[in-house]
Amino acid sequence: MFAWLRSWHPALSISARTSWSLAVAFTLVIAATALLAFAQEHTTAIDESLVRLDQRNASIVDELHQRFERIAETQTRAIDLFRAERATLSPAEARREFDALYPIQADGTRRTKDAMFDGGRTELGYIQGMGGFVPAGFDQDTEAVRDLIAATHAVRALGEGSRFEIESLYFFTPSNAMVIFAPDRPDRLEYYRKTAPADFGFQDREFATISTAAANPARKMMCTGLQSLISLKEREVWTTGCMTPVDRDGRHAGTFGTSMPLDQVVPAGHFADTGEESVILVSREGRLIYHPDYTLQHASSTGQYLDITASRKPELAALWALVRKHGKTGYTGKADGLDSYVSLHDVPGAGWYALTLKPQRLIVAEALRPIPRIAAMAVIALFVCILVVTLALRSLVDRPLQQLTQDAQRITRELANEAFIALPPQDKKGNEVTRLVGWFETMAGAIRQSRALLEERVAERTSALNQANEKLRMLSEIDPLTGIANRRKIMTDLDDRLTRMRPDSAMALLVVDVDNFKAINDRYGHVAGDDALRVLAQRMQELLRAGDMLGRMGGEEFVIILDRARPVIADAIAERIRSAIARHSFEVQGNVALSITVSIGVASWHPGDTGRDMYVRADGALYQAKTTGRNCVITSAYAPTFKRSAA
Repeated sequence: MFAWLRSWHPALSISARTSWSLAVAFTLVIAATALLAFAQEHTTAIDESLVRLDQRNASIVDELHQRFERIAETQTRAIDLFRAERATLSPAEARREFDALYPIQADGTRRTKDAMFDGGRTELGYIQGMGGFVPAGFDQDTEAVRDLIAATHAVRALGEGSRFEIESLYFFTPSNAMVIFAPDRPDRLEYYRKTAPADFGFQDREFATISTAAANPARKMMCTGLQSLISLKEREVWTTGCMTPVDRDGRHAGTFGTSMPLDQVVPAGHFADTGEESVILVSREGRLIYHPDYTLQHASSTGQYLDITASRKPELAALWALVRKHGKTGYTGKADGLDSYVSLHDVPGAGWYALTLKPQRLIVAEALRPIPRIAAMAVIALFVCILVVTLALRSLVDRPLQQLTQDAQRITRELANEAFIALPPQDKKGNEVTRLVGWFETMAGAIRQSRALLEERVAERTSALNQANEKLRMLSEIDPLTGIANRRKIMTDLDDRLTRMRPDSAMALLVVDVDNFKAINDRYGHVAGDDALRVLAQRMQELLRAGDMLGRMGGEEFVIILDRARPVIADAIAERIRSAIARHSFEVQGNVALSITVSIGVASWHPGDTGRDMYVRADGALYQAKTTGRNCVITSAYAPTFKRSAA
């Protein structure tokens, strides 16, 4: 470039030639840097948009998964209660309650009396929000009558207890008998209680067909696609439901189910339309569960779009192709045929897929947004560089160049000595700038060598510090015997969770103590006792849900924090832990099999509770469990305390 400048204008000084050369070089470098920056910004913007899209979809999947877990747990408890009630219900008692609760009608059918929905005293006590239909001739089968009455007991008990978590709970039989708990249904269940025809049947409906042994050999909960509510004829109400079949003596006796209207499947929250992203739910069979444009709660047109496997709409056909290709593995990226980017995940326990879509034009617009900023910065940087170089060369290069060269030599030698670098021979044939460049190149090598040595030392000290900090954290938070949280960690976590509780939140605290633990130490030794505590901690950890936390208070006492656990759920989990421990022996040191039982105190959170309040109540309940006879669960009674404010 210097040769070109000399040929273009031989009279140019070295500073002028350098100024022109650097101006051209800066222009090229800044232009290339701007292009690279844009490419990086474009890629980063798309990656960040996909991360946000995937995070939102994950939150939707988590919300749905929690909802289906609650439904599955309720139905499992309903089945257990059904079997327990049936075992204690004699045919005569079942017949008496059947005649009282389901009086015969003029058409030969039996319907629940009005008091069961409106609220009133019945043979089962006070009942409200229940309705039922029994076809003619059903009462000829004594065992079926016992099934229906046992199910009525279970639906009444579990429906009322889960009223604020699920919309309805019902039981139906293969012979078209049905009992429902749905106190908040606007139709007041009048179709089943009053207007259903005598030949009313529903065995061809999907909620009944998926309950058969052929369709559900595993006899686990399965969920339907969107269905039109059979009890409303004057308008469409689209709903989906989850069913768990019940077998008796090897034959299908009935099914417990829970319905979710479309407007409750997709409530506000994670499903809320942001104007940029949309949420879609599709079943594994290719049934559209929710689409903001095609599934509307009260629109008869919704039925046209439910089966997307044969849809003629390009958008729905592309949606099904995407689900078929990536449903089993999940996918985050560009969706062909939808002009969008998508995050696709499986919803555990439902047989559904959740998709969150964002139009491609919006993501591209976000990626192009940095262009004006990058261009402006490049232009400003170019002008600043040219100006600085021109002024520096005019005022500083010609006169102080020799002094600068001498200083460069001195500094370079000092750095080379510190970094143990041999100085290369300098070319004395070049001009002063060439020689100066040579010294600066050597200086740069010395600086890099010194910096590398410094970074290596810093890295060594940083690694040692991190290892020390990790050891301190383990000592301060982890119980060394069991490997779970220690007393300080579990109580700190409890206090932290309480600070985030809202009035409608739920949480419970369990205090677990090993019964007669001293006898284990006395008989088998402290090593066996320690082994027992470790195995017990592992067993309890396996029984907990995601979000729950287990810690050791000391000795043989443990504390469990149950996240989002209302009293009935907390009692059920505590009983599950107690019974699981009591049922299995524990292998300890020396291949000794120990039978261990535990006593558990339960305390549920109430607004205003501190961690100490909950622990004191749970510990008091544990004391009652110990004095009652051990190997049991006691729930503390809540007695609010009033604190006098300071004067």
